[in-house]
Formats: sequence, structure tokens, C-alpha cells
Amino acid sequence: MKNIVIAGGSSGIGLALVQNLLSTCNSITNISRSPCAVAGVKNIRADVTDPTALKKAFDTIERIDAVIYCAGFSLAAPIECVKRKDYEYLFDVNILGAIECTKLAIPKLQKSEDPRLIYLSSSGGAAPIPYDGFYSAAKAGLVPLAYTVRMENPKIKSTAVIIGGTQTRFSFARTVYDDCETHNARLKRAADSLIKIEQTGYSADFVAKRIARIISDSTPPPKVTIGTKNKLELFAYNLLPWRIKLYALCKKFGIGND
Repeated sequence: MKNIVIAGGSSGIGLALVQNLLSTCNSITNISRSPCAVAGVKNIRADVTDPTALKKAFDTIERIDAVIYCAGFSLAAPIECVKRKDYEYLFDVNILGAIECTKLAIPKLQKSEDPRLIYLSSSGGAAPIPYDGFYSAAKAGLVPLAYTVRMENPKIKSTAVIIGGTQTRFSFARTVYDDCETHNARLKRAADSLIKIEQTGYSADFVAKRIARIISDSTPPPKVTIGTKNKLELFAYNLLPWRIKLYALCKKFGIGND
């Protein structure tokens, strides 16, 4: 792969991708609010929630062979307590920014011999996370987006990558509401359980190496789940009746005895 653009390559899985891909491509451009510290990366400072800034960023990039959308924001809050500005920002980062990047990238990707478009989705999009439903909903939307890009632009090999718990600082950047009255104890248990799942999950390097394989695959599918454990869990979850699904999710996130 020659010229890669990564949205959100300054930390977490995005940074691990930079470290894994830099030696195998001509150039990597990182688009994010904070610069990527890896030598040899071209940094363009832009917020994925700002369409004007994104357009300026893509206008400066002459050639694109692949775009990887890594930006993410998580919010732990009961549905009835969350502030509109918080969930609007969450959707801006997790899916609306991906849509804007897709719109801007497609004309340039069409000129590539083998264009790729990769979205970092989440297992939470398939098996929702209690008190993180907005994140689950936004990440779930990336899967049909990848399929739709393929239908409308068959030349572009778009893939939504389903990622489970991963060991990054993302766990500790999550906004957690703590003033929701009757929800407080359950919310804290769910949020703490989610951190434990993430911090005992796969390393960012492990995930990045598997995404790199998808980029080099001549026929990547439109949806890929990373890790055997995640594949087995989601396979089993999809087989369960809905009542058992909800029970299992509540138990997983520490709210099953309420």
C-alpha cells in the first residue's frame, strides 16, 4: 500500500497502525487534533468533528490509496441523563466524522489502482454495552456504511473492523456521568467492568497487525472481527434468544443481580 491516511493516528490503535505500516508504504498522513510523534509521518491538525477543517486537510493530500478511520469517543451515561452536547459530540466523532472523511476520500481513492477504506468499529456495535449505548449505536453504523461504500463504489474495498476490548488509554479518557441518582451504583459497576474488559483484552499492536493484514489482503470482506475470542463471543451471542442476550450482557458488565 503506497499512500495511507489515518484519521486518529496519534494514540491508541491508530498510533500502533502507524508504527506497523510506516515501513511498508510510501507515506502516512495523520489527521488528528494532536500530532503523531512517529518520525516520518506527515501531520495535519484537524478535528474530525469540523467538516471545514477536514476538507482543508484532504485538499492538501494529492494521492490517497487507503484511508483508515480510527477516531473514537466513549460516553458512559444513562440515556435519560445524558446531555445533548455530549451525545452529539459522540456521534460527530464516531460516525459523522467517518462519513465526512468518506465523502472527501472517495474521489481520490477512485484514482488509486487498489483503494482501501477501513473503519474501526466495535464489538459493542453488535453486543451493546449498558450505559454506553450511544457509542454502541454509533459504532454499529460503521458496518452498513462499509457495505454501502462497496455497493456504490465497487472499486473501493471498504471494511468495518470489529474490535473488542483493547489495551489503550481510551479506557481512561471515557466521560463517565456520576450524578444520575438511582443509576449511579450500576453505572459505576458497568463502567469499571468495561475498563477491566478493555485492559485485559488484546494489545493495540496485536489489533494493528491484523488490520495491516486486511489492508494487504487482495479480497478483504466488508466486515472482519479481530481475535478468536471476540469471534467466538459474538458468534455465541448471535445464537441466543433476546432475553438471554440481555441477561448475559448485564452479567458481563456487573449489573446482572439488580
